[in-house]
Parts: sequence; C-alpha cells; structure tokens
Amino acid sequence: MQNKEIAAVYCRLSQDDGSVGESGSIQTQKTLLTQYCQEHHIEIGDYYCDDGWSGTNFDRPEFKRMLEDIESEKVNLVIVKDLSRFGREYAQMGLYIEHYFEEKSVRFISVTENIDSKNGIDNLVLPFTNVINSFYARQASTKTKAAHRARVKSGMYIGSRAPFGYQKDPNDRHHLIVDPPAADVVRDIFQMFADGIGYVRMTKILRQRGILNPQAYFNQNNPDYYKNSNYWRKPFDWHATSIRAILNNPVYLGKVVFGRSKTKGFFDKRRVETGEEEWVVAENTHEPLISQELWDTVHQMMKARRRENGKGEVQPFAGLVKCADCGSSLNVSYDKKKGRYTGFSCWVYKNYGKERCTSHAIGWKTLNQLVLEDIRRNAVEARVCTSDYMDMLIASRTEKKKEETGRCKRELKKVDKRMAELSKILNKLYEDLALEKISEERYQAMAPDYEREQILLREKREKLTAEIAQSEEIYENVEKFLPVIWKYTNLTELTAHVLNELIEKIVVHEKVVAADGSKSQQVDIYYKFIGCINQKRSPASYAAPEKAALQEHLPSCSQTA
Repeated sequence: MQNKEIAAVYCRLSQDDGSVGESGSIQTQKTLLTQYCQEHHIEIGDYYCDDGWSGTNFDRPEFKRMLEDIESEKVNLVIVKDLSRFGREYAQMGLYIEHYFEEKSVRFISVTENIDSKNGIDNLVLPFTNVINSFYARQASTKTKAAHRARVKSGMYIGSRAPFGYQKDPNDRHHLIVDPPAADVVRDIFQMFADGIGYVRMTKILRQRGILNPQAYFNQNNPDYYKNSNYWRKPFDWHATSIRAILNNPVYLGKVVFGRSKTKGFFDKRRVETGEEEWVVAENTHEPLISQELWDTVHQMMKARRRENGKGEVQPFAGLVKCADCGSSLNVSYDKKKGRYTGFSCWVYKNYGKERCTSHAIGWKTLNQLVLEDIRRNAVEARVCTSDYMDMLIASRTEKKKEETGRCKRELKKVDKRMAELSKILNKLYEDLALEKISEERYQAMAPDYEREQILLREKREKLTAEIAQSEEIYENVEKFLPVIWKYTNLTELTAHVLNELIEKIVVHEKVVAADGSKSQQVDIYYKFIGCINQKRSPASYAAPEKAALQEHLPSCSQTA
C-alpha cells in the first residue's frame, strides 16, 4: 500500500446513551476527530459510525465495514475519540489494537487518552483503560438489568415491539392494548391446539386462510421499520416454531414477564431459556386474550408426546393414559389402513418385556366409552344433585387429606429423630477429632456422608412441613370443578380439549382373571382439582355399543382412590 496515511474515523454511541439515528453525540465525535485530522494533516478516507451499538459487541455493521476497508487497503489509520468508543471488551480490544492492527500495519490513535501506536503501545495506559472500560460495561449491564426488573415489577412492558396480538398504547409505550385482528388469530391458535390440531396441520390451515404470519403482519403495520425486503417474501408462511412461541408466551394471560431467557455470559450473547423461578412476573397489567383454563389445557397437552396421524390430528388421550404399575404412558396403536386407533398397551412392557412390566392392554373403544360415560354421569349428578354431589366430593377429599396429613406427620417424626441422631454423631466426631481420639483423615472420611444426609433430610423436612401447613383448598377446588363438569351433561364425543380440560390422568390396571375364568380390569380416572372420585357405581350404568368388550372391562371399573 502507498506510504500516505488514509484515516478511518470511527465513532460509536451506545443505545443506552442516545436515540436511534445520527445523534448529537455522534456528530460531536465526528467534529472533534475531523478537527484533529486537519490539525495533524491526516487525510480522511471515510467515516464509520455505529449509532446505537453496545461496545461489548464487535459485530457492529460499520465496524465490520471498516475492517473490510482495512483488508482492501483503503485505509491504514484508525482514529477514535477515546478507547471506550472503540469498544468495552478488553480482550477483543487487545486483539485488534495490539495484534490485528500491527499485523496489517495500521496506525491506531485514541485522541482523549493521547495514545498513538506510532509512538508504541507498550505502556500501562492502554491495557488499564481497556480493563476499566470493560468493567464499566459490566456495571452498566447490571444496572440496566436491575432497572428492567424494577420496571416489570411495576407492571411496565419494556419490549421494543409489542407481541403479536397487541400493540403499544399510543399514550403509554409501556402499556399494551389489544390489536383485534391479530388477537383473533392468537385466540384461534390456542383453541385449535386445545381441539387436538397439531402444529403441522395448523400451519396449513393458517396458510389456507391467508393469515399473515407475525413478522409479515408487523411489517404491514410498520412499513418503515425494516428496510430489507427479505421480510416480505413469504407473508403467509407459518412455522411450528412461531405457533409454539405464541402458545408459550404468558403475555396472553395479561401478564408482563421479564427474564424468560438470558445470555450465557457477559460476552457470550447466545441466549438460553431460564426456569420460572428466575422470572419477574407482573399480573393483570393488560387485557388477557385467553383464559387461565384454556392456557392450562393447552400446556397440559403440550407436555405430552403429540404425534399427528395421517389426518393431521393428535390422539386425544395423548399423555393422559398411565400404567398403574410402572407409571409410564400407555402407547396407542393406530391402524393406518382403517384410519383408526385400536388400543393401548404399556410402553415399558412393549420395549423391555415382561421382566419390567405387563401389557395393561385396553381397547380404544372400551376406554373411550368408559371415560365418556364417567364424565357424563358426573356431569348429570353435579347438575341434578349439586348439594349431595358436593358433599360427596368434600367428604372424599377430606378423608384423603387426613390420610395424607397423617402420613406426612409420621414421616416428619422419623426425619426429626434421624436429624437429632446425626447432630449427636457429628458433634461426637468433632469432639473425638479435637481430643485426638481419631485422625483428621478418619474424620474427613466419615463426616461428609453424615453432612450430606443432613442436607437431604433438611430438604425433606421442608417439603413435609409445607405439605402439612398447606391451607385447606377442598371447597375452593370443588367450586372450580363444578362449572367445568356441568358443561358436559350431554357430551356425545370425547375430544382432546374435553379430556385435557377435565382430566389429570387415567390409570389403567392389569386385567384380573377370577377363579371362574371371568376377567375384570380397573381404570381410575383422576379429574383436575379433585382427583379420583371414590364413588362405587353399578357396571350396568355404563351404556355402550360394544357389549362384549364392556363385559370384559366394566365389572371393576368403578373409580378408586
């Protein structure tokens, strides 16, 4: 390259320091550096201005363009107002200034710190300044996160864009208001999923209806936001990931949530999901689009392994039918030729054989009819004999609660006794060590096991205490259950929505063969809020079209706790 120096004037402003666009601060940097170049007779090749970019991120567009010009030898001098404008991550700054620029014969000048690589950079000013700038960036990041958490706790929405289904209130950018057209799409997505429509089929339905995907809908309403036309190429192309993101967003319950994901590290900007215990949640901050009941139903279905059949439908019992012995889910069999489900059997038995479990097989029609009739029976009794039905449920739950509380108290007594024993043992060990009755090695070999047991017992004690101290919710749960079951008095067909709204799980026992050769099979249906209804009924009350099949399964199919 020619010996003449051509300068790259680099300016940067953090998004936290100014608004998007060429701000006054950027202009101030350009003016100062232009004057410096004029005074020192340095020719300016180009200006590179990253406005609104963090100093810890070196993937800035103008910074990258400057590196391209260095590679093509268009510039051979980089000049900045101060080191913090160049960046705030000391390791990468050192790589660029002390290695890359030297390798490319590029001179580096920081005006404020009076640093010029032409005079050498083997002094302490450069590394110390870089470390201080990096430390400042970390402090600023911590303060920003704290400010965001405080804002969310107060009910403020802090996202740069409103989620699909909402728009920012024109009078308050931290408040969300419903966007009716998009909100209807969100409600349809939740309802379709609750009705057993899988991701793939749902994407086809949305495309066929000509529904704009969230990105295209945003671009339609904000045409100047993105200049890149790539966002407009497939406006009706929905994907399962978009649907899953909507179904997982608690904003549709009227909540503002912060901290659902975080960066892996300060300089590693890859994002990872966090557990709910790390979230900051503000309730009732804006109008919800769906009910809590629909959210719970959808998320119960999402937890199950949901495979679509040839029709694009999901098996309605998915994730609900369990083996009474091993606790695993029962696999469903599907006849592709006839296009129908045929029956269930234990997954563990199917994969590992009789050494691990037994088949627990039950026919599809049989189970479907048993559950259908049990729901209808409970719905009728709840509607016609509400008072008696409530008394039955409360009595059943109260008795069960007493049994559980008694068990917890017995367990707690054992835990307390063992914890007292461990305290004595550890005190004795420490005393023996102090009196030199045992060696340090002997103490270190014995004490850790007892200490670990102590920690586990403390955790168990906390759990048991919480269960015992838990307030009675029997009446509240019964009151929640009644309006749900009432809706299904005249139910004629089971759907995924009905099952997941009402039922927590269905436990299938192995068939029992009596001395006379007759077979029976117990099926326990656990309803949401109230569990398994312990009410003995006559098998004759189960009306079903397949009499032969029901005779095999019904004799012991009364609900058991």
